[in-house]
Amino acid sequence: MTGWQWFWTLIGFIVYIIALIFLYFFKPFEDLFVLVLNGISYQNIIFWVALFVGVIGFCTYHWRAYRIHIIGEHNVEAMVMSSLRGSALTAIILCGGAMLQSVQILCAHMLAVGFSFEDGFGRHLGAVLAMVVLTAVFCVVYWLLKVLRRSHAAMGHGV
Repeated sequence: MTGWQWFWTLIGFIVYIIALIFLYFFKPFEDLFVLVLNGISYQNIIFWVALFVGVIGFCTYHWRAYRIHIIGEHNVEAMVMSSLRGSALTAIILCGGAMLQSVQILCAHMLAVGFSFEDGFGRHLGAVLAMVVLTAVFCVVYWLLKVLRRSHAAMGHGV
């Protein structure tokens, strides 16, 4: 990194820390944070983690793609394709997290006292199967976008 990149990175971290300090003392944000934390339990923590990872990954992927394709290459088509791939990857992360959460809820339901196969078992199993199918669909979309990228690169379009 050059001197200016270090400088702006340092400024960004300082602004980030100031924003966190502001949010720490901002009463509406504190109320929202407490409300969200009270909603987190063993039943939905996996999805919250997947959501956090998905949002951070989405932002990071798009920022990197913007810097490479728009700033570096001045190629809007490549940015669009990269953005689609990043969105598909984020969808895979979110669907995978929801699938893991569904499996965890199904297991908790099966281990509960008085479990019977009639009491909501089919609904929980259906949620797991639906999330498996949805994750698979997004995996296929991501794969197709990668194949499309390779074919454009082979033809010399540079996507």
